[in-house]
Amino acid sequence: MPADQPEQLEPSAGDDAAAVAAIFAPGGDISRALSAFEPRPQQARMAEAVYQAVNGRSHLIVEAGTGVGKSLAYLLPAALWAARNKKKVVVATHTKALQAQLVKKDLPAVKDILAARGLPLSYFLLMGSSNYLCLSRLERGRRLGPELFESEGAGKPLEELHAWAATGASGCRPELPFAVPQPVWAEVCRDPDSCLGRKCHLKGACFYRRDVALAAKADIVVVNQHLYFAGMPLPAFDAVVFDEAHNLEEVAAAFMGFSLTDRKIKRFLDDIFNRKSGKGLARRLTRPPADWLEEVQQAVSEVNFASKAFFQELREKLGFEDGETVHTKTKRVQQPAIIRNSLEQPLLALTVLLSQALAYSQSDLEEAEIKGHLKRCLDLAAQLAAFLACKESSNAYWVEVSRSKRHAEIALNMAPVDVSEPLRKTLFGQGFPVILTSATLAVDGSFAMVRARLGLDKSLELLLDSPFEYARKVALLVPQNVPDPAEGAAYDAAVTEACFRVVAAVEGGVFLLFTSWQSLEKAYQALAQKLHGRPLFKHGDRLPQQLLSEFRRAGNGVLFATDTFWQGVDVPGQALSCVVIARLPFVSPDSPLEEARKEWMTAKGLSFFNDYTLPKAVVRFRQGFGRLIRTKKDFGAVVVLDPRIQTRRYSSKFTRSIPRCRNVAGIPELKAFLKKAAAESRA
Repeated sequence: MPADQPEQLEPSAGDDAAAVAAIFAPGGDISRALSAFEPRPQQARMAEAVYQAVNGRSHLIVEAGTGVGKSLAYLLPAALWAARNKKKVVVATHTKALQAQLVKKDLPAVKDILAARGLPLSYFLLMGSSNYLCLSRLERGRRLGPELFESEGAGKPLEELHAWAATGASGCRPELPFAVPQPVWAEVCRDPDSCLGRKCHLKGACFYRRDVALAAKADIVVVNQHLYFAGMPLPAFDAVVFDEAHNLEEVAAAFMGFSLTDRKIKRFLDDIFNRKSGKGLARRLTRPPADWLEEVQQAVSEVNFASKAFFQELREKLGFEDGETVHTKTKRVQQPAIIRNSLEQPLLALTVLLSQALAYSQSDLEEAEIKGHLKRCLDLAAQLAAFLACKESSNAYWVEVSRSKRHAEIALNMAPVDVSEPLRKTLFGQGFPVILTSATLAVDGSFAMVRARLGLDKSLELLLDSPFEYARKVALLVPQNVPDPAEGAAYDAAVTEACFRVVAAVEGGVFLLFTSWQSLEKAYQALAQKLHGRPLFKHGDRLPQQLLSEFRRAGNGVLFATDTFWQGVDVPGQALSCVVIARLPFVSPDSPLEEARKEWMTAKGLSFFNDYTLPKAVVRFRQGFGRLIRTKKDFGAVVVLDPRIQTRRYSSKFTRSIPRCRNVAGIPELKAFLKKAAAESRA
């Protein structure tokens, strides 16, 4: 079999894999342990496949539709394999909500099931270091409070943290029973660049060291995907499961690129010496010579001046106008040395002075703090040089100017157009089995796109449908009077009118999903005064979790949303009765990253549209569709306001990617369907 062809997964005849499937059968271990458990053939099949993959050291891609119960379907076989063979498994998720579900609900159940078989299991949630309180930095913060913080309100949270830390119950910010302002937390959380390690006099009580040690002893360690790629101190493991794996490419790319902003440079300089407040590292050092203090203050001023001049010259070179009111505008950079690196020498002079400061430090803590600032300075210089060199054809380089009511920011960005080769080596070529799972990984029944984008040349594959009755419980409406999105204003007006009519016909909650902030804002402005008596929620007004909580409580709210609300959001019951997809979610081909990706793919003989844009849009579309049905009792409607789902040659790619639903012809039929479905659910 050629190396680039998937190894198709056949039912295993192995006793162990079959025994795993039996655990999920009626009368099996899970049904005895969980009173509400409902056996699902798809879940048993997935569990068997996961055990077969980890036991045979094979990679596996498995798509499990909504309702399959995939978390138990990978946790139980992975835990059974780990407990039997003294192995360790890492589970990496994309969202904290799923992490919480795994450690608070699913893993305790798995532990009990294995315990009944005489197999002990331990598990642990390991978070990123910035989530942990650093006792040494807290001690420093309490001692230097007035010198560290511009606000006088830092004293109370510092004392609350001190009292909380004394209990030793937890060192993680999410467990705090009180709020801590971000500027305060930034000064007391663990900072790997300034960590004293074994030199710290409080290392014995260190929360982070304690959790790393506990993770090293656990059979299953749960982490965030971002932290997996960030190089966190994971214990040696034997298999890894990536849940929510449709996000893996984006997460990996984030750690292979960077975004350097003028505000980031300004914050760094203020941390060394803030002329306005008179505070900063330079003033906190115990015994620096007076001439050094003057020199570093002068160096900070010179970097600050050079930074302002550099970014202003960049704006002018690329044609950004200072008076523009557009929220965000981007310009791609393709040639090296687009402007002179006028920041290089001032940053170099500052690094020299920070290096000299090491000789003046009076404690290990001061030395670590200086080294942390020195590393930040070197990183800024390296990113600046890499951006201006602009030499990697496999990377995209662009400048982005964003404006809000409070400030403007300019950013230098670099991102890889393809992560397949690095992942092929650093993830799939390391000798341990990798399990990729999500409710949306395939396009038209094929995993070709995800395998190509991630560099997975050979793997087992399994595609499992949802056990939910979509044909009976979900109506799909594509209105016939909406023009093509290319018609601009006419399309926008038709979308607004259609949204109004749909909301009026639906008694429960409605998601209005848009593909851009601009289209969201247009629709909201047009509908806000017309939708009387309905609670309205707009993405961006509050934190997403706060919006979601309020939307659930409302029961009949209307949420205008984009980006994150297309995926990873659960609103069971009538609180979400309808999802409106305003436009097929194609990425903008005009963005700098997509332009560079198109050129790179074309040079490789690939079709940008067929091999990337279309499959990506299908997966995104499936994510939006998947917001509607989250439990067996749910029902509702999906309305697509983009006629291209019926008129283009690629239409079937979208329609075949979702479960078969009841097609309705218009609003009256939609309303009748929802009324009937509601009556059946109450029966």
